[in-house]
Amino acid sequence: MRNKTNYAVHTVIFLALLMFMMSAIGCGGGGSQSAAGSPAPSPTPTPAPSSASLSATPSSLGFGSEVLNTPTTQTVKITNTGTVAVAITQDTIVGSGFSVGITTPINLSPAQSVNVPVVFNPATAGTVNGSLVLMSNGATLLSVPLAGTGLAPLAHSVDIAWDASTSATLQGYNVYRGTVSGGPYSKISPTLTTSTLLFTDTTPLSGKQYFYVVTAVDNSGTESAASTQVAVTIPVP
Repeated sequence: MRNKTNYAVHTVIFLALLMFMMSAIGCGGGGSQSAAGSPAPSPTPTPAPSSASLSATPSSLGFGSEVLNTPTTQTVKITNTGTVAVAITQDTIVGSGFSVGITTPINLSPAQSVNVPVVFNPATAGTVNGSLVLMSNGATLLSVPLAGTGLAPLAHSVDIAWDASTSATLQGYNVYRGTVSGGPYSKISPTLTTSTLLFTDTTPLSGKQYFYVVTAVDNSGTESAASTQVAVTIPVP
């Protein structure tokens, strides 16, 4: 009877040790645990990619003072500075007189750029502050500040003077004006008399550049070659 009793005691001790070991290992099948007692992730998760990011060069556009109804254009370079591709699905201009010259959607890969022309054509006098807003599916990606001042044109005049022709059959002179160096030119005077060596142009616009030439006309109506061109820049008020 003593031997049977001892065997039973040893069996109980063995079962107790086995339950202790299973409890220490855990019921998860041998997975390791962190110091805080929670299971360590395996494998380690990959960090999520950084969000889309755009930059503008320059960071803002200042058009200065422009005569009313005289459009001027500046360009801003938009660059994808993030690590994921960006789809610009919408562009919005805020501010009277500003407009943008792109067509959306535009897709930009990381480090890729696009030049965006912005036009300022003021219709009323005064300073205008605005912005170019680029969006992706309703979310704003970038806002570029814009500023410009519209100026009402002032009256200007240009005096064109020339030396007298030595032709014996001279009838008079013609004065021509162009907006591009080298022409084409448009006649802005009636045929002037032989004694007239000065003409005043009363129609120039502020901020514009003009190019003038003069020709001589003989009694038969034959016109000479144009004189040397003279360039005049009209000041902004």
